Amino acid sequence: MNPHLLTLALSTPLEQLLELPNAVRIAACAREDLQHFSTEQLQRMLADMDAVITDAVALAQIKHGSERVSRSEQRDLDWFIEVTNQPEWLSLRSATATDRDYFRLLALYKLGVVIEATSDTPPGIIIRPAVESLMEALESLLLADLLPESPSTVQIIEEAWKAGLTPEPIAADEVRKAQSHAGRQAADARHASNRAAKQKALELFATNTYRTKEEAYRIIGAQVCKAPGTIKNWIAGIQKNTPPE
Repeated sequence: MNPHLLTLALSTPLEQLLELPNAVRIAACAREDLQHFSTEQLQRMLADMDAVITDAVALAQIKHGSERVSRSEQRDLDWFIEVTNQPEWLSLRSATATDRDYFRLLALYKLGVVIEATSDTPPGIIIRPAVESLMEALESLLLADLLPESPSTVQIIEEAWKAGLTPEPIAADEVRKAQSHAGRQAADARHASNRAAKQKALELFATNTYRTKEEAYRIIGAQVCKAPGTIKNWIAGIQKNTPPE
């Protein structure tokens, strides 16, 4: 993940984004929600996000084979959702940030991808990769809004000590419980979003005709804001479990 693209999203005037659908909304909302972070902090968070996604891809390659798994087959958003569903993520994220902050950060980064991709194109013309990144940015922002408000690690520890949870082992136990509860709430919201998208994708595949499966994956992916590789896996899973007639 190139930090230059994040800088673009943070610094580009809103009036220059008017030609890009929902870009002003993404930029304005995400910037406001992340204004308590410095640019340097956001860049470090972006680097951390990139690192955990890279690790998730590597683990998937070990499990399924490197020839069957690549980072490009899923969007960064989809990989990051998988990361945040793991208990280890609570100890890896910034102590002052919440999952909401990271999803808003990802929305800004993807907006930066769009800004750079459309910098040399005529007004009103948006190439397909830019459209996909714009949709990913919007979905990431919306997902951040859907997540329950979960405290940062620093806030959890402060509340634990304010409650007089001493000695230290007791406080640590309360922190772990609070982290676990917040993680479950966030995971439930993400799972609900994914389930709805999967159901819609399968309905579209079953009720429409496509020239090829690859075309179906691409078209349906655009309609439900998921990567074609994700749609392929969903459809393959249903077909595999369908008994022969």
